[in-house]
Amino acid sequence: MTLTVAQAFQGKRVLLTGATGFVAKVVLEKLIREVPDIGAVILPMRGSRDHPDPRSRFHAEVLSSTIFDTLREQSPAQFERFVAERLQVLGAELTEPRLGLDEPAFAQLAEGIDLIVNVAASVDFREELDRALAINTRSVATLCELSEAAGGAPVVQVSTCYVNGYRRGRIEETIESPWQLQLSRTPSGAFDVDALIQELSLAAEQVRQAESCPKARSRALIALGVKEARKRGFNDTYTLTKWLGEQVAWNARHPRSLAVVRPAIVESTWTSPRPGWIEGIKVGDAIILAYARGKTRFFPARRAGVVDIVPVDLVANGIILAGAEALQAPGSRKIYQCGTSTRNPVTIGRYIELCQAEMLGNGSAYPRLIRKPITRPFTAVPRPAFLAALALANVAVCAIDKVSGWLRLDRQPLGEALETTRSLVTAFSFYSSPQYVFENRELLALGERFGEQDRARFQVDPAGLDWAHYVAKVHLPGLEHSAFKAPAPAAPERAAVTATIGQVSGTPAR
Repeated sequence: MTLTVAQAFQGKRVLLTGATGFVAKVVLEKLIREVPDIGAVILPMRGSRDHPDPRSRFHAEVLSSTIFDTLREQSPAQFERFVAERLQVLGAELTEPRLGLDEPAFAQLAEGIDLIVNVAASVDFREELDRALAINTRSVATLCELSEAAGGAPVVQVSTCYVNGYRRGRIEETIESPWQLQLSRTPSGAFDVDALIQELSLAAEQVRQAESCPKARSRALIALGVKEARKRGFNDTYTLTKWLGEQVAWNARHPRSLAVVRPAIVESTWTSPRPGWIEGIKVGDAIILAYARGKTRFFPARRAGVVDIVPVDLVANGIILAGAEALQAPGSRKIYQCGTSTRNPVTIGRYIELCQAEMLGNGSAYPRLIRKPITRPFTAVPRPAFLAALALANVAVCAIDKVSGWLRLDRQPLGEALETTRSLVTAFSFYSSPQYVFENRELLALGERFGEQDRARFQVDPAGLDWAHYVAKVHLPGLEHSAFKAPAPAAPERAAVTATIGQVSGTPAR
């Protein structure tokens, strides 16, 4: 049977979480532009400090986004009509029981839901453990309860390829356990994680009770998350809690259909709605930014390793196709990995060369990204050599600090650069030394189950992506024009770069 996106979504009411985040915005824009006969899109959203009312937050953080510029320019009437008639903002909190709704409101919501697409997540690699569990794990259970109340409404759970932890080699589209975790399989084929979730929650609660100072408590919860993740075969709290969320979704009995969509490192759009759209600084971009600002020139990386970068429009297309299939194929349970590392691989060494060539040769085109002319190359070095160099740099900085103190001078640039490099290494060195590639045969097969027109409109195959063109003509220009909200100040920017590192991939999107 050939599947059809328009037929699958016609008249259907879709609950889409995470609308303030990067990926969900692209999904929402694509649904409005390409699936105009959808019944409604419901956006659960809490208020924020700046916008306590959820509707106000929606207008300020979602509707104002430049992702919708193409719709505003090409189909203004369609866009305005869709927003007025088919977009519904629901005041809700994903981390609360029943989404923070009372029983009648929760039941009423369930009556009008045909599909749940969960894109919401805390994507902070070093989130406080209990907060990461609440957003990335426990909220999945709440949404599965909503599915049950909605008569088994299908669920699309957006995860990450990096739930595979420290595993190496060719990673299939299956549910596996990192080797450090000895857990039993459930009848669903996933793992029994209830006791582990309780154990982690208890450990976090003990830290909360023991630490009265808010800053010390936050640091302790972050450290606990990293320790528990690495003890169990994951690099960070984000990947551990997203893996747990997958198990919760897979073990839930109620969705008629379930699709888990795992993106790799998500970056700017390839083609749709326009090339190079991006919001904020993502994983690889923090290193690019630090190099462009003169804050680091070397980093531990495997030049021969394949870095799995995927344009966000391919991810959004995969999510929409997975949702369409879930609506049309009751009983299906699938995992789809959205990446490029097997179909169209690019090595870290090649990616660095492409970025460096554009920034060195065409730096004047990037006044926001590059504050001062770049004169020195970026060097990727093996981890042992990097650690040795870092040790030598530490000695030099200690000496400089001592002299600076005697002479009452400001801290030298070497020390600032070293601090930036340390921050980058802590957050991203795992992702820059890959010893794995992510298989995507199931995703490609999903695309083939749709007709020719849908395959063209909702492309998921990255085979045609020209990396040289994407880096120089799409992604770096996209960073310059879309990632920064305002022209950068001319003053020294160490604090700004460090803040960007801390905010990489955005804030929790709910």
